Amino acid sequence: MSRQPFDLNLTSLDTLAVLIYGPYGCGKTHLQGDFLRWAAKKGGAVAFLNIRGEDGMSSLGAMGLGKVGYTADTMEEYESLLGDLRNLHLAALAVDSLPAVYELALIQKYQTLRYPDPKREGDAARAHWGQLSMSVKNAILLSRQAAPLVFWVSAWDQSDDDVGGGKGITPNLPGKLAQEVAGRFDFVGYLKAEALVASVQRTVSFAPNSRYLVRQRIARSINHAIAIPENTGGWEAIFTAMTHALKGTG
Repeated sequence: MSRQPFDLNLTSLDTLAVLIYGPYGCGKTHLQGDFLRWAAKKGGAVAFLNIRGEDGMSSLGAMGLGKVGYTADTMEEYESLLGDLRNLHLAALAVDSLPAVYELALIQKYQTLRYPDPKREGDAARAHWGQLSMSVKNAILLSRQAAPLVFWVSAWDQSDDDVGGGKGITPNLPGKLAQEVAGRFDFVGYLKAEALVASVQRTVSFAPNSRYLVRQRIARSINHAIAIPENTGGWEAIFTAMTHALKGTG
């Protein structure tokens, strides 16, 4: 079998998986809609995948995206939908949200929302934690196979910081899973919204710091917070910062 080398001199972001997390109501789902609208304007097919319990579609109602939304109520339905979406040759896919997919994994395992319990499962509870972790990681992998550009969102939580000690802000997943799934994305950023007198100032940070879990799979880091404009242009600002960092022009 002939093996083809791949180019290490990466100069474009043709494939990309991004996770942005932050407080409820800070504009994460709206930013996903802006991402899809950006991709659609370039002529590509797009899809929004709503996971049971999120139902944030109203945030996208005035964005002119049309009939591109789907809902997955079970993990089996999620996997089936991703298989169908692969056949659509999507340019971009948004998934809302990471904690909701974890809940689907719990329901698939236990038929209800509960964590593994050593009092019920005994020593098997530890294995169950591993199985749930692999289920979430596989869900992320399936999304990356469905589209070259993928954008996930998550609420935030505080998790133990294994490096610096204390608590750090991470995506809302139990235990060490938040740190583990970060490795499945090219970029992990924190979205912050600050209320001003007559507006809301939103910023996304991918810059390494001791407070938030972030990630950049890129040679040159984005070391500044990215301002997110009101209504539209947020994803354009993020993608431009990523491209400048990649090319060393920012």
